[in-house]
Amino acid sequence: MTSPTTTDPRTPALAGGDVLLRRSQRFMRYGLLLILPLAALGVFILPTWKFIASLSGIAFAASATLFGLALAVLPVAVLVLVGTALFLRVESLVRPRSRSLGLPDRLALIGALLLSIVPALWPLSMAARAVFGDGITIRQPIEHHFTMFSDPLAFWENVGYWLIAAVALAALAGYYWRSRWQAYRRSRQS
Repeated sequence: MTSPTTTDPRTPALAGGDVLLRRSQRFMRYGLLLILPLAALGVFILPTWKFIASLSGIAFAASATLFGLALAVLPVAVLVLVGTALFLRVESLVRPRSRSLGLPDRLALIGALLLSIVPALWPLSMAARAVFGDGITIRQPIEHHFTMFSDPLAFWENVGYWLIAAVALAALAGYYWRSRWQAYRRSRQS
């Protein structure tokens, strides 16, 4: 007789990739479930706020707080859950699995790759906006606006900082994907 905490010896143990694949699917389901209230909140944001604004006292304070929390937490929760699901699926590909690479795995790879590149795009966009736009503004400790012609040294120095940040974030993503590619190749050779 086996206890509820031990596994049945007659059932085959799951491979490491299958365990990660199941976890990935669970996280993706949770993320997709949270998209529904987020979409409903986005569609009905104005009528909901009009209703909340008509309240007063404790009812208004509680409703406005919950509404604000929903607006702040739901998008972040969806991003975290879907991102975790994508990267768990990528990790499942470099471990032994009972299934071969399929279309959902390829889509997860593309999604995870795009998600890992996004952090590098923001500083790159700041540098591009400064070069092709009207300059760059530094707000700490006193606001300064530099253009290519008003103060070229400070302008190019700040553009360089943004480019260094973009390269550093892209290098981190590249390092991750290189290690995953090497692990994938090793798992397929053995």
